[in-house]
Amino acid sequence: MSAKLEDKPALIGGKPTRSKPFPRWPSFDQRESDQLEDVLKSGNWGGHPSPNRKARQLAERFAALQGSRFAIPTSSGTSALEVAFKALGLGPGDEVIVPALTFCATAYAAVVCGALPVFADVDPATACIDPAAVERLISPRTKAIAPVHYGSHVADLDRLTKLAERHSIAIVEDCAHVPGAQWRGRGVGTYGQLGCFSFQSSKPMTAGEGGMIVTSDPELEQRSQSLINCGRRRSQDTFDGPVLGANYRMTEWQCGILLAQLERLPQQAAHKAKLAQRLEAGLGQIRGIRVMREQNQVTRRIIYMLLFAIDECEPGISRGRFAQALQAEGIPCGSVNEPVYRSPLFPLDTPAYRNACQAAGRNPDATIVCEVAERLYEHELIALPHFMLLGDESDVEDIVEAVSKIVKHAAELAAQ
Repeated sequence: MSAKLEDKPALIGGKPTRSKPFPRWPSFDQRESDQLEDVLKSGNWGGHPSPNRKARQLAERFAALQGSRFAIPTSSGTSALEVAFKALGLGPGDEVIVPALTFCATAYAAVVCGALPVFADVDPATACIDPAAVERLISPRTKAIAPVHYGSHVADLDRLTKLAERHSIAIVEDCAHVPGAQWRGRGVGTYGQLGCFSFQSSKPMTAGEGGMIVTSDPELEQRSQSLINCGRRRSQDTFDGPVLGANYRMTEWQCGILLAQLERLPQQAAHKAKLAQRLEAGLGQIRGIRVMREQNQVTRRIIYMLLFAIDECEPGISRGRFAQALQAEGIPCGSVNEPVYRSPLFPLDTPAYRNACQAAGRNPDATIVCEVAERLYEHELIALPHFMLLGDESDVEDIVEAVSKIVKHAAELAAQ
């Protein structure tokens, strides 16, 4: 990459590296407009009682993308997780192992079923759940593992599936960040009994809100369909027992938008992966910067956040100050999720969580510590949103230049 003259950082009076905006998100074109007009004129805007034509099309095409037998559109990624856990029959007294470093929805979905989320630490090289930590947490009450594929990385599905098979534990993959990703040529979400996706506004494929469940198990598909549709059964359903469901359906408007988004996802993913490779190569040459581990098993990379780590001792600047300085250079960035058990969105003193602890024979007041997750959140990781990689190589050069400038002037930034 061409080197530019490095002024002092913008945060202490220098000129920002970048003044022009990065590509906007969400991106759209006439395809979304055509889909919305089609839904409008059809008069069929929801999923009941009229036939949900767009939902069927979306389910078929998304299942084909991931390589699953079935796909079930839902109202959100959170509802997808809740339905998946309920389809497996999770309830009070059961435990679900979840990563400490993720959005709270993964743990919330377990609690709303009455089950207890048990927090596992993460791998510092990927920020995904650490299989060794998972194995240490398995108990007779463990009924599921819910790995989260985080940022642009995929949890180690080789080790996790072997572990789950050995202990007869289900896997529910939280794929909210990575629709379309593949591990060893096979779509994520298909290694577990169920996989769950999110189409919230910031995700790489979005309709503002929405989610998806994938599975190749006919009974789990039937139960999931019933759970999202207020407990209604279809004429062909054969599963046993009553189901208490809710309205977690996706509207035809959202399905139409997602059909258009799905068309451009493969091209966008390839473009972002190519620029990400250049960006990581550039960042890897900067003192005190650590890029995350390359995963050769990932055969289609999807990027939601591109993560890199700083060594606070080497540049001599805190992660928080580093992020502040990078933003001042015109580079949007942030941190990763706070460990769930510390998040204000997942208060541990709620009756639901305390009841789940008690049903599993656990002390609800026990201290939870996941050292790697806490260190990554507090001191190391910087997250770059995926839309920054929708542009061209000059955008990558600006990011590398800004990071290099901050590292070069770290002492000055830390002193002010």
